[in-house]
Amino acid sequence: MAAVKEWARADALRVLRDGLPADVLDWKDLADRHGFELDEMDDPEGVVPITALYAVFEEAAEASGDDARVFDVFNASDIGAFSLFDYLFTCAPTLREGCHAWQRFMQIRSNAYTITFAEEGGKGVLEWKLQDRHGTWRQNMFARMAWAARGFEAALGSQTPPLEIELATGAPVRTSEFQKRYGSRVRFDGNRNMLSIEAHYLDAKPVRNDNNLYAIIERASLGELNLRARNTSPLSAIAEVIAETMKAGSCTLQAVAATLGMSERSLQRTMENEGVSFRELTAHVRRAAARRYLRETTLPIKEVSYLLGYSEVSTFSRAVRQWFGCPPRALRQNPDRFADENLPDFLPDLVPAVGDDS
Repeated sequence: MAAVKEWARADALRVLRDGLPADVLDWKDLADRHGFELDEMDDPEGVVPITALYAVFEEAAEASGDDARVFDVFNASDIGAFSLFDYLFTCAPTLREGCHAWQRFMQIRSNAYTITFAEEGGKGVLEWKLQDRHGTWRQNMFARMAWAARGFEAALGSQTPPLEIELATGAPVRTSEFQKRYGSRVRFDGNRNMLSIEAHYLDAKPVRNDNNLYAIIERASLGELNLRARNTSPLSAIAEVIAETMKAGSCTLQAVAATLGMSERSLQRTMENEGVSFRELTAHVRRAAARRYLRETTLPIKEVSYLLGYSEVSTFSRAVRQWFGCPPRALRQNPDRFADENLPDFLPDLVPAVGDDS
């Protein structure tokens, strides 16, 4: 099958399939109509178009005659049904770190929506950010919320932990056991798709906490995240790591390779295949970041110099003169000097992510 541009992991369809009576849906017909391969559902690495995921969930509710059933199907799914993503939460040192891990590694689950975590108003809040252009997400959001609640249940060793759930869609006609259990703490027709818990619970250690196992899972998740990034845009992924290691003052081939979970030789080979050396790519990143900082921020020149990995402002100033023909302060005073500066195609998406504006 051709590469899927906007995708989600297919294991959610497997859990849905296994949680419904066998005769409810014709899965071959669904796969043919919505453009995915049946074997993707049983492949731990399998993905399907996000539009197919949403559509199948909606058809399942209609075919089964129960528009609340997915709450119970996904709340009852085994820990580990969603592989690394489950264990990132249940094995984390604290609930707070588990929530941060879900946000950090969401890209291994889908590139079509995000999860954010924040502490606001004395609560820890997980929020799902969805796009209506992918189709009706209502049933799939019911499933995700029940799955997330199951993670907290397992972590706190409670069948009904003190969660508050808000869904930005209408209530189902039927009522699930999940809804009965949580009662008024599941609210519909809200403004956000979010799950919250009082902030003091965030320091709790999950029942299944295992720091050694968590470290292994975190490394594996990072490796998968980097692999997906490289498959999408290898130079962009490498450039992003270069930018981060610059700020830490450790921008070496060895450090970048280690962060990406690659050998130095593999990293060099990847860059060679794209027609650039590590030195050249590092120079591109520095020039792009310098251009962004000097044109779009008011950060002190000394701080910009530090963020780009220069120990001396004078060295940074010489580099800027070489790149743009004048010193940093002159560029700030006359940003039009940047107008004709061409950057490699893989860098514009990187530049806004390099450092902070404040």
